[in-house]
Amino acid sequence: MCETGDKQTVSQALFTKSYFLYTGVTQNQRLFEMLEVFVHSLEVALVPLVAILSYRIYELSSNGDKQILTNQVVIAMNRLFQGSNSGTEEYTLKMDSLKNAQIFSGTQMLDIKREFGDLHQEQLDWLREAISLYLIGAVDFIAKQGSCCVKSRKELIALVLKSNLKLTQDEISEYFGDALNREHNSDNDHMVRAGAKAAKLWLKQKSVPGNFSLRTQLDEWGIFA
Repeated sequence: MCETGDKQTVSQALFTKSYFLYTGVTQNQRLFEMLEVFVHSLEVALVPLVAILSYRIYELSSNGDKQILTNQVVIAMNRLFQGSNSGTEEYTLKMDSLKNAQIFSGTQMLDIKREFGDLHQEQLDWLREAISLYLIGAVDFIAKQGSCCVKSRKELIALVLKSNLKLTQDEISEYFGDALNREHNSDNDHMVRAGAKAAKLWLKQKSVPGNFSLRTQLDEWGIFA
């Protein structure tokens, strides 16, 4: 009887140990999966933050350091994107286009922000609309050249408008609709096309001729007349 009882005790102990080992492995697997999701979420969240940070740093830099700083930002962002485990071609194309769109927009917005300061003032809604149309044309062209799909192009436009002008989603949708449904040769059409042309020149030579700059186009549109 004693021997039988000892065997049962040993069997129970082995079963209990095996159960806890199995439970521990399962919990560890779940924890690892949750950790993977968390890390991936952080990577996705870091992308717009790095893009915005690059523009802010660029904005605060002196004129003599701008080209050096731009190159450093580009290298840093490329490293971040290459380190992502998303692995999709569309994701890579989208991030490359985002980098270019934010740098282009930041350089064009410098003079405007220095002159007007906070562009989110209610009385400057007319200025935000004109700037939005210009940036929509520019970002859409940059994203097209980057082989982004329609959905990605729209997402990049929304991100650039939000980060540079602090627009609400309703305002972004309104201005995007104005650009999409514009009449040929209208003021809206002129501004969108000017942004696209400026982006084309910037991608080619990393500079925008004065007559295609955002500030000049706002003058021609009658904003400061």
